[in-house]
Amino acid sequence: MSFLKKILLYICAIGTLKSFAQNTDEKGKWGFLLKGNVNFFQTNELLIDIKSDFGWGLGHFYSKNFNKLIGIAIETQLNFEKHTLTNKVDNSNLKLQDLNIAIPLKLRFKLYKELALLTGVEFLHVLSKQEEELKLRKDNYLALTGASYALKFKNFTAVPEISYRLGINNSLEKSSLHTYDLKRSAVTFSIKIM
Repeated sequence: MSFLKKILLYICAIGTLKSFAQNTDEKGKWGFLLKGNVNFFQTNELLIDIKSDFGWGLGHFYSKNFNKLIGIAIETQLNFEKHTLTNKVDNSNLKLQDLNIAIPLKLRFKLYKELALLTGVEFLHVLSKQEEELKLRKDNYLALTGASYALKFKNFTAVPEISYRLGINNSLEKSSLHTYDLKRSAVTFSIKIM
C-alpha cells in the first residue's frame, strides 16, 4: 500500500472515531453521510459511448459556520462505482471498476431559513487496482456546485443535499491505445446526519 493511500485511510479512521464524540460547539459539528451518484463521463471521441452508472458511498464530515450566512465543510468519502464504455465500431464493452476516496471542500451560503447553496472543489483518489487496457487516472480534481436543506429534529439534524461535480482533468491514464479524453461528472444525492 502506497504512502498516500495509508495517509488517506488514516484520515478516514481518525475522522470516523471523532464522529462518535459529537462536538457540542454550535459553530462546528461532526457527522456521517450516505450518498448515491449517477455517474457520467464526457469524451471527445465520437466512437465511444459511455453508459451512465449508479454508484454509492459513505463517509463523515466536519462542518463549521463562520457566521449565520457562511460556512465550510470538509468531507471524507469512500465510493463504490463502476463505469461501462462501449466502442461503437465493434460494439465491445469495457467495464471499469472504481473504488475511490473523495475529499470535497465545500463553501456553504445560507439563502433562506435552512436552504443553502454550495460550491467547492473535490480531490478524488482511485484505490482500485485496474487490469484493463484503459486505466482510470489515480488522482482527479473536480469542481462542484449544489444545494442543501437542514431538517432539525429533537436529537439530530438531517441534511439532504444534491450536487453536481465536473472533472477538471482527464480521467484516463496516458496510453498508446487511445488519444481521447474522458472527463468525470456526477449528480450526487446525499443525506448527512449530525
